[in-house]
Amino acid sequence: MPRSRSTASRATRRKVGNGGSRVSAASKGAVSTKAGPTAVRIVETAGSSPKSWDAAVLDAVSAAKDDAPAPIAAEVVRLWADLDGRQRIRRYRATVKVAYRDALVAPPASAGGSEAARKRARKA
Repeated sequence: MPRSRSTASRATRRKVGNGGSRVSAASKGAVSTKAGPTAVRIVETAGSSPKSWDAAVLDAVSAAKDDAPAPIAAEVVRLWADLDGRQRIRRYRATVKVAYRDALVAPPASAGGSEAARKRARKA
């Protein structure tokens, strides 16, 4: 069964005379900002909650806010629970890996570097 396009995709495309489609300027993002190189970094945190596994995972993600200011993804590594005397779950716990983007910063140019390295630094 062929997949249909979403409404948003159809709204941003307009027909061309030969039956093809062309993406409009609105969907391309007319404003272009040039960002420097970034790296995806991963932090592993733990969280807990007396309510549910979901709340424990959210607690772990919010605990990573100091290290990962804008998380882009989370992977649940481990789920476990603390039990009370009657074998009911007293506390839900989760270990989560949180991914975030971090800007790469070029190291400062050293005075004793090679001539080629100084030329590259001047061009940048």
